[in-house]
Amino acid sequence: MSTSTVATSTSARARARPRASRPPRASPSSDLRDVERDVANEGAARVRVSRAFIADLDADAPRRALEYVSLPANEYNLIDPENVTHDASGGFVVSAGRQRLLFLDVEPRGTVRVDAREDGNGCVQTLVGAEIVNLKPTDGRSTKVIDAVNASLKDLRLRNEVTATTSDDGARDAIKCQIDVAGDFREGVFARAGGRLNTVLGWSLGAVMPWFLTQLAADYGRWSRNEPRVNEDASLARVASEIIAGSRGRLPPGVRECECAEVEV
Repeated sequence: MSTSTVATSTSARARARPRASRPPRASPSSDLRDVERDVANEGAARVRVSRAFIADLDADAPRRALEYVSLPANEYNLIDPENVTHDASGGFVVSAGRQRLLFLDVEPRGTVRVDAREDGNGCVQTLVGAEIVNLKPTDGRSTKVIDAVNASLKDLRLRNEVTATTSDDGARDAIKCQIDVAGDFREGVFARAGGRLNTVLGWSLGAVMPWFLTQLAADYGRWSRNEPRVNEDASLARVASEIIAGSRGRLPPGVRECECAEVEV
């Protein structure tokens, strides 16, 4: 058999091999079509999602993490002061900033209450209200979608517990953050989305919580040394955009995922 014949045969066999299929890429267009479809459907969904992460702190810091996580809310360093503000009750009003997604133009907002833990180790931050503000209220298509989302948000429960702990080897202080999300949705878009809500929320927490802990660890270091507690380029709107784009997921140095404690949400 000639060299050219062998080459032709080999090439033909290579072309005959089926290519491995790739999973479809998520896109804002397909995700939004899912939401619009859910608006038109009926159903119910039960959400129970918990994730917890630990960030190791600077071993040479002169003050303990227990004191830091037990600071009163009015002494918190606001990570994004343009979008996180204190309210009169001692909690916070949080905005994710203006978000544009195809025909939607919105601003997600939430109100958070802060309570000290009974054992003195850290605090519990509880979502007491959430809404999506429609920045195009005269657009019927977007209004229909956003009204369906807000109908579900009233049944959303979220609890964020921040406590002091230690590194795996016990050699340094660490901060633990556990977020629990729950809801029994019987109306609105969440009710119609079904079980995939748990997957989406779990992925979202895994994307933003490590970033949040790196911000806490950096602020702890400055607080411990009585340095100015400033933040550079810490924008909740930017982080929200990164989550939507799926650009986060690799754990930063010093941050690890851990088991969740069972709590009532």
